[in-house]
Amino acid sequence: MFGGWFALGGAAESMSFIRSRAFLWLGAAYLLFALIMTLAGRFPELGQAMPAWLYDAFNPNDKTNLAPYRVLHFVVLAFFVTRLLPREWAGYQWPIFEPIMKCGQQSLEVFCSGVFLAVIAHLVLVEVSNSIWMQIVVSAVGIALMTVLAYYRSWSKKVDKAPKAPASPAPVAQAAAPHS
Repeated sequence: MFGGWFALGGAAESMSFIRSRAFLWLGAAYLLFALIMTLAGRFPELGQAMPAWLYDAFNPNDKTNLAPYRVLHFVVLAFFVTRLLPREWAGYQWPIFEPIMKCGQQSLEVFCSGVFLAVIAHLVLVEVSNSIWMQIVVSAVGIALMTVLAYYRSWSKKVDKAPKAPASPAPVAQAAAPHS
């Protein structure tokens, strides 16, 4: 719903808040807090230095359920991207960003294939190897496959929308000339 509202004009209405100094400080403070909480989950020494009620509220970080702090984290990141990357930025034309943009244009297909590929990647990492190198290879292959799918879907949509060449008219039978 947030994305729909944002796309239907919410972004324009929110720009004064996104560009405000208050958001800059509050958003940066929240991201710093999120970093500390994430590190506390990874490093027990840091977690033990925090009050138990605070640590327990955010750890373990369960990705299965959509906690409000995860939504807030996404919103803050989206607002920072909106603030720091203007729509008219010339860098969007750089060739390095073309695959990312193509994936964004075909986001439904990329998302659905990503769900399928995540299951396969999990199986590979569990059954074959869970080394850092295998994780890098699995991630790179997944990104490559989703990017290829995005380019294919973009191409196939252009083909589907291309005007069809007019069928050549059937030869008209010449009328028999009257016999004199």
